[in-house]
Amino acid sequence: MRPRDATPAPDGFEVAVIGAGFAGIAMGVQLERLGIPYTVYERREEMGGTWSTHEYPDIRVDTLSITYEFSFDEPHPWSEYFARGAEVRGYLETMADKHGVRGHIRLGHDLEDARFDEARSRWQLRFRTPDGRCVEREANVVVTAAGLFSKTKLPEIAGIDEFEGTIVHPTRWPHDLDLTGKRVAVVGNGSTGVELLAWVAEAAEHVTVFQRTPQWISPRPNYGRPVEPEVRWLFDHLPGYWNWARFTSILALMTWHEDFLVPDPEWERQGGHLTPKSEALRETLIGYIREQVGDRPDLMEKLVPDYAPMVRRPVVDNGWYRALTRDDVALETAGITRLTRDGIEAADGKVHAVDIVVFATGFEVDQFLWRAEYHGVGGSNLRDYWAPHSPRAYLGMMVPGFPNFFMLYGPNSQPVSGGISLPSWFQIWAAYVAQCLDEMFEHGHARVAVKEEAFQRFNAALDAEA
Repeated sequence: MRPRDATPAPDGFEVAVIGAGFAGIAMGVQLERLGIPYTVYERREEMGGTWSTHEYPDIRVDTLSITYEFSFDEPHPWSEYFARGAEVRGYLETMADKHGVRGHIRLGHDLEDARFDEARSRWQLRFRTPDGRCVEREANVVVTAAGLFSKTKLPEIAGIDEFEGTIVHPTRWPHDLDLTGKRVAVVGNGSTGVELLAWVAEAAEHVTVFQRTPQWISPRPNYGRPVEPEVRWLFDHLPGYWNWARFTSILALMTWHEDFLVPDPEWERQGGHLTPKSEALRETLIGYIREQVGDRPDLMEKLVPDYAPMVRRPVVDNGWYRALTRDDVALETAGITRLTRDGIEAADGKVHAVDIVVFATGFEVDQFLWRAEYHGVGGSNLRDYWAPHSPRAYLGMMVPGFPNFFMLYGPNSQPVSGGISLPSWFQIWAAYVAQCLDEMFEHGHARVAVKEEAFQRFNAALDAEA
C-alpha cells in the first residue's frame, strides 16, 4: 500500500529492474508497495538468480535460513537450518507471487544495451530474446539487480581445448551426469568446491582436489540438519522467538566482529596475528582442522592458511576435511600447468589421469552489470569510465554521468564478515532507490544523479577506512 504522504509517480513513469533474483524481487516489492509502475526483466527463462543457475549437488545457503529471508514478510517455514537451493528458489517464487511481483516479470529478456536519452531523460533499452529477436523498451529509471554471480569464471589453462573428457562448471551441472566409476578432478576450494566434494567423493571412483590457496573452513552448528518439530513449534507459536533467533544469529555476531578485523598494533608487536580475538579464532579453527583430518601431518601442512581468519570470506565445512582423508581422495597443491587429452599435468610434473574436471572457480565478480553496456550523458560508456581504476560507485549504487541509474549489489557493497544477510541489504538498497524516486516526484524532477564531488568524497573515505 502506498504511504499517504508519498507523491504519486507522473503519468507514463516506468522503472526497469534488470534481474529477477533476490535483489530484483526486493526492488519489485518496494515499487509494488509504493504503486510505482515497473517491469522486471530477466535474461533466463526462469526467475531465481543465483538459485536458478546453481543446481550442483548439495547446494545450500551457508548462513542460517532464518537470516536468508526478507524481513518485510512473515517467518518462512524452512525445512532445514541451512536451506537447500531448491527450497531457497521456491521461497523467492513465493515472495514474488505473494507480493504481486510475478506479473511484472518478463522472462527471456537479456539486456544488451542501455542508452540515456538526455533530451527526454529516459533510458532506451535493447534486449535479446532466446529466439534471437531484438526487443526495445524505454524506462525513466533503470535499477540493475544483475548481481555479482552472472559471468562464470573458467581458468585460462593450456590444453583446455584438447581435453577429451568432460568439463563442468557448477552453474552448468548436467542433470544426467553420472560419476560412477569416474576419475574426477575438483579445481577450487571456495564455497562451491567445499559444498560438493563429499557428494562427489561418494559417487566417483577417485577424486583429486586441486587447491591453490588454503581457506579457513569452519563448522556450522546444525549444518545439514532439518529443523526439529519442537523448534518449528517455537517459530510458529512463541511470540518474538523468530526475532530473537534472527538477532542472535546476525546482530550479536556483528557486534562481536566490530573490532575483529581492526589491527591491534601492540598485539602485533608481541608477535600476534591482527587482534587477540583473531588469534583465538585462529587457534580454534586449527584445532578443528586437526580434529577432522586426524593424524595426517601431510594434510595439516597444506590446509592451514598463512593469513588471519575472516580476512577472506569464511567457508562452511560440508564434510570437506573428512572427505580429504578418504583413500580415494587426494589433495594437490602444486598448481596446474595444463590439461592433457586424458588428465591434468601439475606444476611438479605429475600427471593426474581424470575423466571429469569440475571447475569450481567461481565468477568474474569484478564484471559488474555483465553482459549489458550502459551509455550515460554524452554517450559515455560505463566500462570506459571505470577502466582507469576499478569499478566504483557512490554508496555502491550510483555513478556520475549516469542519471536515473542505480545498482543493487554494486561496487564495494559486499558486507564485511559478520554483517547482516544479503536479503536484508537488498531491502535497504531498494528503499534508498525508493527515497530518491519519491524526491523526484515531490519536487517535479526528471532526473536524479550523484555529483562528481560527492562520488569522489565517498570513495576517498572508503579507501581511507579500508
